[in-house]
Amino acid sequence: MSLIDNITFHTLGELRYAVREAGTSEGEPLVLLHGLMDTGAGFDALVSAMESRAPGRYRFIAPDWRGHGDTAATHDSYWFPAYLLDLERLLDVVVGRGPDNAVTLVAHSMGGQIASLYAGTRPERVSQLITLDSLNVPDSDPANVPDRYRRWLDAHANPPATKVYDDLDTAISRIGRRYPELSADQTDFLARQWTAEEDAAGRRRMRVDPWHRVPLPYAFRASEAMALWAEVTAAVLCIDGGDSPARYFCDDEEMQKRRACFADLERVVVDGCGHMLHLQKPDAVAAEICAFFDTGSQANSV
Repeated sequence: MSLIDNITFHTLGELRYAVREAGTSEGEPLVLLHGLMDTGAGFDALVSAMESRAPGRYRFIAPDWRGHGDTAATHDSYWFPAYLLDLERLLDVVVGRGPDNAVTLVAHSMGGQIASLYAGTRPERVSQLITLDSLNVPDSDPANVPDRYRRWLDAHANPPATKVYDDLDTAISRIGRRYPELSADQTDFLARQWTAEEDAAGRRRMRVDPWHRVPLPYAFRASEAMALWAEVTAAVLCIDGGDSPARYFCDDEEMQKRRACFADLERVVVDGCGHMLHLQKPDAVAAEICAFFDTGSQANSV
């Protein structure tokens, strides 16, 4: 069963949340958290690769974040702590609370930021954390604060418009320019997931609330994130793309300092891979994840 086809809806707080599922309903839950602009369907190739390695072992749970895909949008600012609250409410609904309900989070880019902060806030609820090309948001510069406040106020006077492409081919071309490492089939897949038909003329609108493009007055503060990362008790696997442009967001020294916050962390790099590594090379990413799980299982049995 594909993540694309199997969507249920849950009311989480004030929002109607789309949650995609695949795998075995009684399997070990893996919660898949996508990045900015993406949807839960973006993990479909990785799910197929995981299933081929461990048939029937996992229950894959992939929400569309607020303002993405089939989940409701707020049409206003997206405050980062709200994502953590959404994740907590989602886990309450689809997995439940309690000492036996800790889950594995597999999270890409922005999703990895959310998952890592949540794992430090609620360490008892996360047994394993796997980040995909994440933990690399640059520290905020206080000198930019005045401009951020002004842009945030300006956006409320002149709200951002949804991006609309002339047709599907144009959307495919734009995405291909952003991710030139992806194949034609992979770019076509993203265009169909990231856009929806706007009108009878064949125009396509982006399925992400344009308010995500509006900077918040409060930016990312690395020191605060590192304080939370130091609270994480889960075993952590960081998988990064060897050719990802995200490797330039922070220098090596900064990334080493961030990874050192975690008590139990392993890092691997997938060579020849860009930012969308779970889509570009799903088999390689699945192999690293399964090896990480197997290593953990062997350690627990000793």
